[in-house]
Amino acid sequence: MSKWDPAFAPKSGNVLKVVMICRISTLLQDTRSLADQEALYRKWLEEHVEIPWTCEVIAGQGSGENLERAAYLDLIERTAEFDLVLTEDLGRICRRVHAHIFCENAVDVQTRVIAINDHLDTAKDGWEMSSYFAVMRHETYNKDTSKRIRRSLRNRFSQGGVVQCFPYGYIKPHPKAADSDCFKDASAEPIYKEWFERLEEGQSYAEISDWLVANNIPVGPYVRRDKWTPELVAQVTHNPILKGERRRNVRMSDRVNKSGRKKSIKAPASELLIRHCPHLAFFDPAYYDGMIAMLRLRNGKYRRGKDGTDCRRNVPRGRTRWPGQHLRCGICGRKFVFGGHGQKDHLMCDGARHHLCWNSVTCDGPLAVSKVLAAILGEVERLEGFDETFRCLVIEEAQAGVKEMAEEIARVDSQQRSLARSIDNYTKAIGELGMSSALLNSLREAETRLTDLNFRRQGLKKAQLAKIPAMPTADELRTLANEAFLDIDVGTPEFARLMRELISDIHVYPFRLIDGGLPVLRAKLSLNLMAFMPSKSRLPGPALSFERMLVVDFFKKPDRERHRPEVVAGMQIEGTTFKDMAEKLEIFPSVAQRAGQIKRLMDSAGVSDPYLPIRAPIEGNSKYRRHHHPRFHFEPLSGYERPDFPEI
Repeated sequence: MSKWDPAFAPKSGNVLKVVMICRISTLLQDTRSLADQEALYRKWLEEHVEIPWTCEVIAGQGSGENLERAAYLDLIERTAEFDLVLTEDLGRICRRVHAHIFCENAVDVQTRVIAINDHLDTAKDGWEMSSYFAVMRHETYNKDTSKRIRRSLRNRFSQGGVVQCFPYGYIKPHPKAADSDCFKDASAEPIYKEWFERLEEGQSYAEISDWLVANNIPVGPYVRRDKWTPELVAQVTHNPILKGERRRNVRMSDRVNKSGRKKSIKAPASELLIRHCPHLAFFDPAYYDGMIAMLRLRNGKYRRGKDGTDCRRNVPRGRTRWPGQHLRCGICGRKFVFGGHGQKDHLMCDGARHHLCWNSVTCDGPLAVSKVLAAILGEVERLEGFDETFRCLVIEEAQAGVKEMAEEIARVDSQQRSLARSIDNYTKAIGELGMSSALLNSLREAETRLTDLNFRRQGLKKAQLAKIPAMPTADELRTLANEAFLDIDVGTPEFARLMRELISDIHVYPFRLIDGGLPVLRAKLSLNLMAFMPSKSRLPGPALSFERMLVVDFFKKPDRERHRPEVVAGMQIEGTTFKDMAEKLEIFPSVAQRAGQIKRLMDSAGVSDPYLPIRAPIEGNSKYRRHHHPRFHFEPLSGYERPDFPEI
């Protein structure tokens, strides 16, 4: 054993706590490399550490540039727990300048970092220069390797190689086949011919996908879906291989420096490679180009943006304004999305869009936001001083939450004991049978799960030991609510996050005024007033006493219903006519008459609410005829149990 200078010293106790960083980049790399890295670290520790030591392995798979890897985030969170971070080189932890920043943060918490191949030890003077040069060297190697791979692939493509994924109708005889070895499937010839004939007749991609599914046409060997969809039909239709033209570098990857992740972008025209393969063509190039031009012209009105300019370019498609993707259809359970009936600010059930739900009633998004905000603030304003009974109820709920945490900790302890036994069994099996890929993977998985349970138990224990916070007064809660909505833009993600904390789900249901008219949507939601409080002041567990059930109308009432209470009250005076009431309220006489009609219909039906729930598909309106479409079949979301219609 050779002495390492400076000597190792634990931060506490007599045992050196070591974490070993193992990482491979891609799925194509052999996972045995992780075990090889671990063996290197253990041998190094045996040769250079003179005091007792324990080690933990943080192993992962993914790009070193990705700063959102679970293993990297776990290491950052727990760096202070260890005395030594041991790695083969800084690139195993992460790449670019973030590797140097990690070392600086480790020094701040008195954790030593040693990178064996980079000759880096943060306990030695001048380690910063070693870190800088290591970071630059790794970045240079990455760039050079990327250029070399790109150059090789471009050359192989020009020689007919780099044949990756073909759509339906092509046969690739073996994984390393060149394009000259590939050929068309004869059975696909009539399919593609009818496919394009249907497009020429004006059929949509959705109709083509239904036809392909009905005829049990396979999607192809390289498709993850198990059946045809309109999106897949569009992708295959626009694939130039159908005219015998292979393309490469249509798109390229670009690094997002903030996260280190790669995103796909359009490649510059200079990067595009084209190779003609006439033996793979299903269509004459002139005919195919004409069809694609016709389809683009026909479908251009459905594109996002105008004149080729995307108004939401560089905006993530998964991020949407609230209440988009937060409202849930009370009929089928699916989410509401923007774009109902071609109106960008209106929301519609996603099931109705795909002909799986008959509830195609839309609501105005901005109006829904204003209605919900008004209902929330109105509920807060109605809060009165919390009496002693309410305070006792809150304390009981808090104590129940602490009890649930104790039960959860007991369950976690049981799982930890079970995992500890499994780890012992795996370790013994490896000692008796030798190194095994399956046993090593099982061991690492068990260790990872045990680490996760330890972290979870610490959080539960901390929450359990925390004191039950003092309950705010009604005035304090009212102030917190007003501050939460002060100067907040309703179109921002911050507003959406706040609303999701306040309201877990909003179920919307179709209703119609008792005397007829267009259907409208009414919402039922559960408001959690506890969300207005700072996270440290919230009660443990569910706070049912702070929840309020609200019913909100996502529509503006017509004049006849809005003035109904006044008209009905005025008509109680003997000798008063509808014309008199119309003049008094400054409305048309017909509006007053229809208000009286609504009252008569309500009395006849024995109801107090003029809006009646719609429980079956809507008839008699051409705008709500999706249930008559050939593709329609009602299919509620799997496992969805329809709640009761809201009542006022």
